[in-house]
Amino acid sequence: MKNNLLLPNRYKVLGWTLFLAFATLGILCMVVDFKIPGFQLSSNIIKRISEDSVSIDLFGGYNLTNELALLGITIGLLMIVFTKERIEDEFISMLRLKSLQWAVLLSYVILIVLNFSAFGLTFLLLLVYNLWTVLIVFIIKFYWSLYRLKKEGAADEK
Repeated sequence: MKNNLLLPNRYKVLGWTLFLAFATLGILCMVVDFKIPGFQLSSNIIKRISEDSVSIDLFGGYNLTNELALLGITIGLLMIVFTKERIEDEFISMLRLKSLQWAVLLSYVILIVLNFSAFGLTFLLLLVYNLWTVLIVFIIKFYWSLYRLKKEGAADEK
């Protein structure tokens, strides 16, 4: 069965590179409040909202480094998840489906636990991280299943 949604296998290395680079950027943003100089939203983008001759500056000097890190991590993870294996057959497709089912189920279990254990801004921050849970759990489950499959295949050959 041909799957047109999967990228060629060579994109996997690019995906891992993007993920690791932007995850490092994201960690730097969180830990040491790193900001890329000159990456601010200019107040010229959305000039000003005038209300009864009172001007309100919406985005004056907001730095987009966090958003860049989030975008890079997401694109990197999506590239890892949606690349073909060197040998892509029906069994690999079944492993993909089972891994996706596990990932979605675990993501929603985590969401339910977060709903009752985190509140306020902490909940919102964890909710943003939960966006990647499906992708990360899929990657872990899928590659663990592939590893076990190769290990069992190697054991059968002995």
